[in-house]
Amino acid sequence: MEREQGLSLLASRGWLSGTPEDFRKRFLSLARWRRVAPGTTVKLGGEELDDVIGLAEGSVVLTSALGEAETPVTHMVHAVFWLGHGPLFTGQPRRVTAEARTALWVARFPRAKILAMLDETPVWWRCFLPLAVEYGDICALIASDLLIRRSDRRLAATILRFAGLRGPVEAPCHGLRVPTTQAELAAASNLHAP
Repeated sequence: MEREQGLSLLASRGWLSGTPEDFRKRFLSLARWRRVAPGTTVKLGGEELDDVIGLAEGSVVLTSALGEAETPVTHMVHAVFWLGHGPLFTGQPRRVTAEARTALWVARFPRAKILAMLDETPVWWRCFLPLAVEYGDICALIASDLLIRRSDRRLAATILRFAGLRGPVEAPCHGLRVPTTQAELAAASNLHAP
């Protein structure tokens, strides 16, 4: 995917498409375009000064480091999706690891440059609020999935969530594959692995 095509996609779908044009143009001017190979860790939990990432193509598995080591919370996202904005708001280390499940095309936006842009135009902080709400909605959806008492329904809800067919950010349905394993689905559904 060419850089301009990818940035156009990020600008026209999801969070960034709902921001004012002047913000969108300035923000996109900060982008560093990059291809990521399947299996690569996109960003590691605990990094303090990483970039905000716009996923223009591909699928990523997100794993939270908030719980006990043997009980990670897992979610799968598909393009167009935004990662890495939590530390931008909090200044705290990352709590999520992102692994490329397919080849990815991403735009990386350096945290320091975003902060400088926001210092110049503080009202643009408001543009990031929908990302915080989206993150909260996804967390609530994961929690509600895990509270489903019947294991078959809990598994079905997890598969639909991994496919991007439930929740605040829906992936396109055409030709979408869910690159996961039975063991990973079992763990994400709070079931025993087969």
